Amino acid sequence: MTAQTLPDEPNYCFAPAYDVEADVQQIRIVIEGLAGHIPTALVALDLDDALSICDRLNLRLGLDREAWTAMAAASMHAEDGEPNGGIWH
Repeated sequence: MTAQTLPDEPNYCFAPAYDVEADVQQIRIVIEGLAGHIPTALVALDLDDALSICDRLNLRLGLDREAWTAMAAASMHAEDGEPNGGIWH
């Protein structure tokens, strides 16, 4: 799936960057079925704060932590398998 074939009503979630646990965490948007992520301007000072922010944002989407972390993990796994994977926006 590409950005051009994005469904009309995609399932998505918010997820932390998970880059370095001690660094500022960017909050990203992950779309189910797409590798990579969409960066946002939202940041948290550490991973715990980022997880809390993502929990609150995702609850409004009807996703608990188990559901949104599974969606984020699937996106990261798909990103690793694609030679041209990575962020897109």
